[in-house]
Amino acid sequence: MRPREYLDKALDLLQQHSMESARADWPALREQAHLATTGATSPEDTYDAIRQVIAALGNPHTHLITSVRARRPPAPTTPTGRMIGSVALLRLPATAAANRSNYVTAGLGIMRDLIARRPSGWVVDLRDNGGGDMYPMLTVVSPLLGEGRTGAFVEPDGSRTEWGIRRGHVYVGRRRTFAFRRVPRAVNRPVAVLVNGKTASSGEAVLVSFLGAPNARSFGAPTAGRATANQSFPLPDGARLAITSAHMADRTGRTYGNTPIAPQTLVDGGDVLGAAIEWLDSRR
Repeated sequence: MRPREYLDKALDLLQQHSMESARADWPALREQAHLATTGATSPEDTYDAIRQVIAALGNPHTHLITSVRARRPPAPTTPTGRMIGSVALLRLPATAAANRSNYVTAGLGIMRDLIARRPSGWVVDLRDNGGGDMYPMLTVVSPLLGEGRTGAFVEPDGSRTEWGIRRGHVYVGRRRTFAFRRVPRAVNRPVAVLVNGKTASSGEAVLVSFLGAPNARSFGAPTAGRATANQSFPLPDGARLAITSAHMADRTGRTYGNTPIAPQTLVDGGDVLGAAIEWLDSRR
């Protein structure tokens, strides 16, 4: 594909799917991008122009994943857990979609082991969770979320696609995720959620899913401010465009976006885990 055609394909995707598309001056953006790529001889020569258009749209979560980076998927991760006295600590790292099955298998195994210990409360550690695939993360913590709607994607026209827990499994819209996995029964115990400035995207989606719950409270530092939904679109050279198409909302209907989410208890630089456990102990 010629560079001009490649560039136009990327711009078409941004115009069709970006949340900011309706407010953008597309004729001007296209003209500037075409001028910036005069003499381009390869798709890579258009990357900077595409990034300039993304910057002009003004959404920090929309981004270009180069072909080189796309061929290097992140290292697989799995949840970890342990008991601290009578409190269960569950750490949820980021995960890529390619690792979703292993992530869920490991995470649900840890949840079963921790639930068997009958903890008096739970700490869900989302610190440094930069995102990825939110549904494996939500599936692992589904016993702690309770039945019903826990969040929603809100599109520019106001339409909503809800997500939450139905018969123990995570759903989004009409689709259940990991429907054939055996998920532990719901646990009615208080939950402390730990976050920091590196908690982003799908990590924030897990936080959002707990916000508004009567037995949950967040601790730490404000999040990264990427509580928005991205769709991933392939480009002909193997690169991808991650385009923000919706904001996230919690179970109360409050909508979030590109502003950091402040924890309910701010513990910036202090003993976040200690503060969370102290609160959990007060809830016995």
